[in-house]
Amino acid sequence: MDSANIEAQTEVRGRIDKFASLIDTRDWQGAFVLLSQLRVADEAGLLRDLDRERAREILSRLSVSDLAEVMEALPVSDACRFCDLFDVDTLADVLDIMEPDHVAQVLRELPVKQVGDVLALMEESDEVSPLLEYRRGTAGSHMSPSFVALASDMTVDGAISALRAQKPHRDTVDALYIVGRKGDLRGVVTLRQLVLASPRRRLRSLMDRNLLFVTPDTSEEETARIMHHYNISSLPVVGSDKSMLGVIKLRTLLHLTEERATADMYHMANLSEAEGFTGPLHSAVRRRLPWLAISLGMALMSGLVVSAFGSTIATFVALAAFLPLVSAQGTNAAVQTATIFVRSLATGELRPLMIRRAIVREVRLGLINAVAIAGMSGIVAYVWMRDIFLAEVLALSMFLTMGLAALFGAVVPVILGRLRTDPALGASVLLATVTDVTGFAFLLGIATLAARLVTA
Repeated sequence: MDSANIEAQTEVRGRIDKFASLIDTRDWQGAFVLLSQLRVADEAGLLRDLDRERAREILSRLSVSDLAEVMEALPVSDACRFCDLFDVDTLADVLDIMEPDHVAQVLRELPVKQVGDVLALMEESDEVSPLLEYRRGTAGSHMSPSFVALASDMTVDGAISALRAQKPHRDTVDALYIVGRKGDLRGVVTLRQLVLASPRRRLRSLMDRNLLFVTPDTSEEETARIMHHYNISSLPVVGSDKSMLGVIKLRTLLHLTEERATADMYHMANLSEAEGFTGPLHSAVRRRLPWLAISLGMALMSGLVVSAFGSTIATFVALAAFLPLVSAQGTNAAVQTATIFVRSLATGELRPLMIRRAIVREVRLGLINAVAIAGMSGIVAYVWMRDIFLAEVLALSMFLTMGLAALFGAVVPVILGRLRTDPALGASVLLATVTDVTGFAFLLGIATLAARLVTA
């Protein structure tokens, strides 16, 4: 970590401590002066780091419009945590000011009764309620119903006048959508095109008819892939009749990408993306304990393999020192390969036609690494134990374990993906077990076979 990052973190930590101190001394004027010096995103970050009671003290003194700005700047999980600090009337007023797509994301995480109570009091519930009907993980669940729709027979001058009258949100004016009388999507015009075009030119002659769009049921992964691949800042969502329903905005894309990356990272460790330092302890136990129990069961399989070769270990006690070495190298090799495949599958970079070629490449790479590591392991074993037999056994078992680990690391995520299971979720447990079992079996099995051949 460079000195600039250390200084920045020290400054943030100092700001949090000062803010907490002002709250504890009930110096509200000083606290709000400090907040006023920050951008909304930094203000939200500061409030996010406060404990529940201090956050309640500050939030209860903010105006509804300020609360709405802070809530929109927070990740959904933190926004939901703050929802518990408001009464239902205040929460409804705050959500009425926020963007509908963000409101829908927040409400999806709240208890059903609380959602019903809030929607009953919201003035803008008609815009939010339809969004709640779409399945999680789809484009419909992330789209915003706020977009600029213009008629194709409008002139450029008329379109600019319409924009001034509508006063759209800043992140909805990059792309302006041309729709028919029934609301069906006909084309798209960028704000740049509109500004540079002749005032009397009709939008029908200016619009791009080569449209990119998704339906409400399109997966969020495919939606993000399209936006990344074509480098677009917004993507229309249309119904079966091509009627314009909403748009996926750049802000949503960034959130989707971050959430997907976080989920994959957590799943590789068999954790839920809901994990954090602020959630209830019993919820964390309920999410983590089952996976730990599964890991225990898988580990017992490795123990059974070792116990089956008890006589071999009794004869060659030094083999016990090599068991963790083979296990660790096999797991590392498998996880390296699996990480590449999990990410590539999640981003759409690894397409179906590429899978076989990618597996072959990774296996070849794994074998090359296996040769190098096996050679080094054999040399280390000989220098350490002064026993050529043990060195050869370790080198051969290391080569086989790492070669097979590369194959499993490539194949397991692909199989899980085809079974409609998140490749990141079960890969780590399966790979750790497979590499342990095969590594122990190779090491002890080769030693047993070699000893029989020598004594025969």
